[in-house]
Amino acid sequence: MRAYLKIVPVELYGPEGSMKVHALLDEGSTVTLIDEQVANRIGAKGRREALRVSSVGGNEITDEKSRVIRVKIKGLFSRNLKLMTAQTIRNLKLAPQRVERATVAACSHLTDIAENLIYDAAAPCILIGQDNWGLIVSRQIKSGRANQPAASLTQLGWVLHGCCSSLSRPINTVHHLRPSDASDIELNDIVKRHFEIESLGVAPRKPSHDPEERGRSCC
Repeated sequence: MRAYLKIVPVELYGPEGSMKVHALLDEGSTVTLIDEQVANRIGAKGRREALRVSSVGGNEITDEKSRVIRVKIKGLFSRNLKLMTAQTIRNLKLAPQRVERATVAACSHLTDIAENLIYDAAAPCILIGQDNWGLIVSRQIKSGRANQPAASLTQLGWVLHGCCSSLSRPINTVHHLRPSDASDIELNDIVKRHFEIESLGVAPRKPSHDPEERGRSCC
């Protein structure tokens, strides 16, 4: 079984031009991120604000040179431009994804929007989170069987997502990001020290049926 993330081709506009890229619509993220190189190419300017992002497993990403920028964005098959606020990040490095024609052709419920869903392998340069929820929320859904992908209509156009039967073994991807601050880090340290102190001198209790304990009692 293969799962598709909500990745959609978009066009980004800045003071010095536009650029066609792919965006990941990530409902598990509370922050919107744009790869720094993309922001520079369209001439997006903004104030500097250090970025500290907590992800899965407690990992933290830091970018002291991050900037808060405002750009205009639209889906590749949409006409309406939307204003979006985001933070730049060096080397966003999101996993690439492709949607093949054969995948969509096998889904009769997607026939009328097939051309809007197909794209070649591409790594997203933008991650759009809940701070821009209006862009990513599903306003209409087309679904088929449980083992087929669905498509959702957003302000950036139709986007494929969900599971699809596959013979190959996929590499699973999880995205969950939120900005962290100094208070989060301090609280984590306090909790860690608390459990370290609590564990001093405490040994795990073995169950009564443990063979080692029964052997000692017989001696």
